[in-house]
Amino acid sequence: MIKRRLYAAIVLLAFAIGSVLFWNDGEFDLFAFGLNLIFASIGFVILHHRWKRQEAGRISPSRAKDIFS
Repeated sequence: MIKRRLYAAIVLLAFAIGSVLFWNDGEFDLFAFGLNLIFASIGFVILHHRWKRQEAGRISPSRAKDIFS
């Protein structure tokens, strides 16, 4: 579960940096990076809450142990 969030954060950050470098011919633009970082953060928060709702119904092995012991 945490791996999926970590991978998503890394991919979103990589695209935030990569798109700035791609659209500015290799030049780093701090303003564009800031905007991309804001949008990537919003996307990550949306994904986090979506996955959190999906995982709420699942029973993990530790949760099953607590319920049935």
